[in-house]
Amino acid sequence: MEENLFYDLSEGEMLALWKRVHRLEDLRRECVIERVDGINLDAYLTERMRQWYSQLLLTAPVEWLPVEDLREEVTLSVESAGGYVVAKLPSRCVRVLEVRLSGWRTGVCRMSPPESEAALRQRTPWLRAGVADPVVVDHGDHLLLYGIGEGEPSLASARCVAVPAGGRYRFAAAALSGNS
Repeated sequence: MEENLFYDLSEGEMLALWKRVHRLEDLRRECVIERVDGINLDAYLTERMRQWYSQLLLTAPVEWLPVEDLREEVTLSVESAGGYVVAKLPSRCVRVLEVRLSGWRTGVCRMSPPESEAALRQRTPWLRAGVADPVVVDHGDHLLLYGIGEGEPSLASARCVAVPAGGRYRFAAAALSGNS
């Protein structure tokens, strides 16, 4: 039952969950104890959970993560001489899962690194990708989309793992199983 649970938490709610999972939650409240020479536990735990969440967004299975279509936030510019479209990604994009230009017959789920054979083939007009078998070269903050069709290119989709708006923490409960 819990494997289908998907959390959507504010930072305060996430901190409370983080404490509970790590057994650092205040269990007894009959007395008050104050110390001024210790560490700020909440600040320490908040930093640890932010690091954990950043790593989760980068490496966890997609079904555990917030996936959004960011096509409205991507800026396109055509480089006609090079035969590609530059897609500038928004800063909240962590991982690109699929990109599709409106003229493409299929979306691209496999991004090619700049030094890959597929990327190097795009430098030659005779070997360059077309709309039937497009290629996307991932440069981190932007993508080069090869396979320009007729007319002005526009994005049909840009599915990405993205940092949720408003500082929220969104993830599947299964992700907590290896949270240390």
